[in-house]
Formats: sequence, C-alpha cells, structure tokens
Amino acid sequence: MTTYNQLRRIIPPDQALANKGLQAGLEQVKNIFDTALPALASATVGLESNTDLPAINALTQPLPANVIAYYTQTFATGSGPDGLLLLTDVIGTAAGVQNPEFESTIAVLNSFTSTGVLNPLIGSQQIYATMETAASGVWTVETSPPVPPDDPGVYTTTIPAGWIGTGAYAASSASESIQLAFNTALTPAFQSAVDVIIATNPANCAVLNSNWTAIANEIVTEQNNIALAEIQFANLVPNLQPWGLVYSLASNGLDVVEGGTAFVLQSVANVATQGGQAMISTMREARNQELLNAAGMQTDILISDQYPEPAADLGTAQYSVAQATSQKII
Repeated sequence: MTTYNQLRRIIPPDQALANKGLQAGLEQVKNIFDTALPALASATVGLESNTDLPAINALTQPLPANVIAYYTQTFATGSGPDGLLLLTDVIGTAAGVQNPEFESTIAVLNSFTSTGVLNPLIGSQQIYATMETAASGVWTVETSPPVPPDDPGVYTTTIPAGWIGTGAYAASSASESIQLAFNTALTPAFQSAVDVIIATNPANCAVLNSNWTAIANEIVTEQNNIALAEIQFANLVPNLQPWGLVYSLASNGLDVVEGGTAFVLQSVANVATQGGQAMISTMREARNQELLNAAGMQTDILISDQYPEPAADLGTAQYSVAQATSQKII
C-alpha cells in the first residue's frame, strides 16, 4: 500500500495527495535524506522565485535560440556534444584529425595518376606543362618596339605546335601577352579537361571534394577558435620544460572523449621512441586504476622519485658502550 493510500485514511484525500506530491518533489533533491527537517524548513523559507521576471517565465526551453546564437558567435565552440569545445577544435590539424582525409586524397590522386586519368593535365606538353612554360616568359618576345609617346609596342606569346593552346597572343606588354594566352586558351582548356575528369570519375571526384571541404572547414574552425579564445602564440615561452604536462599525464589520460586530451596526446606521441610509448602507457595505467578503483580495489602504487643520498660525516654523537659504562653513577 502506498503512503498516499495510507495517508488519505487519516486526512482528507486532497491534502493527502498534496503531501504525496510534495514528498515526490523533495525526493528529487540530492541528499535530501541526510537533511534535518528544521534545516530543510529554514532553507525553504528563504527560497526565491522568478516573480517580476516575465522574460524568464515566458521561456519554453532551457536555452533560447538567441542565447545559443550569441555564444556561438562570440565564444569558441567545438565539435563535441552540444557544441562542446574540444582540444582538437584548436589543434586538430597538428593532432592528425584530418589524417584520414589526407590519406584518402593521396590514394585517389595516386589512382588517377597510375590509370592515366590525369594525363590531359600532367602529360608532356599538356596543360600544366604548357602553363608553366608560358608563365616563365620563354615564349614571349617583343615583336614591335614602342613608338613614343603613345605606342607601347607589341609583345607576343607564341605557344608552339604540339602544345595545348597553340597560337600567338599579342598585347601591349609581356605580362598582358602571357595573361591573354591564359585567358584565351589555357584556362578554358584546363576547365574542359577537369570537366571531363569529373564526368568520367564522379565517385572519386566526390570523395576528393568531400575531403578537401572537411580539411578546409577544420582549418577555418581552428583559426576562429584560436582567435575567440585569444590564444597568442607569440606570448608562449620558448624552451619551457613541460613538467606540468608530465605531472598531469595520468589525469589527462582519463579524458577519453573523441578529440579530447588523451586523443591528442596519443596522436602526437612518437611511438617509435621509448618516451612516446611511455606517454601512452601512463595514460593506459591511469584508466586501469580508475576501473579498479570503481570496482572497490584500491591501487595506491605511488613510487617515490626520491633516492637516498650519502650522509655527511658530522662526527660521533653517541657514547660507545665502554664510555657509557665508565660514566655509571652508583
């Protein structure tokens, strides 16, 4: 039988129900069972409400959209749950967050190269080679000297036969002549070749675009968060010994959230060295201790880093047995 059913036999049902509701509400308060009734009564008397705060009373959600917008535009936000700022949102590139995208991009480009997909761009006398040679100016000559005061002369860039964009491109200066060759022939040829590659390799091109978008977004996020967090790399003290990092390595190992401290430290640790492996091992040990402690098994295995040093010879400060015996007073 519930307490409500018992109570309504003693007092009116509405009062019993009100008391049961009060009980259920109070049970939601942490440590309520360890609170004495007089202390609870005193605390209750001093409670305040949101009276005369119409904007607060009108809220229909804990965090309004305008408040969220203000903080996301003013302070650094991250990729964690509910915009939680993670360490990798500031140094993600250095921590290798984008390694999968880089590796995927390299794999696709290597495939394109080995199968000849990129030949129209990188082949001999193809678009890249033609652009590089044209930009160097070796094909540009003065074909008509200037005639003062108004005639600037004529410069011509001549792309020879067999190269992309074969033809002569004349302008009033060497740079304008080269630019004309690009605008008229080379850039359109490049765009046309890229369009063909995209049309014949849609899946791989989509992977490349997705990878580069992710990489660019990560870099932009890092730059924005660094600025919002007011991190000044110029103010960092060079050659500072990382003792703070060493002493807190175990506690950092407990931060196992994706993109958190343990992730970053393990990503940058050089596993080819004993020191790098020791970093990872220390963090693993800390997590093991946490699990054992949670199971009720204490693991206090602190090892002192102090070692005994030779004591100074300060002379004899104790009587020998013979000396002590000779001084007996009977």
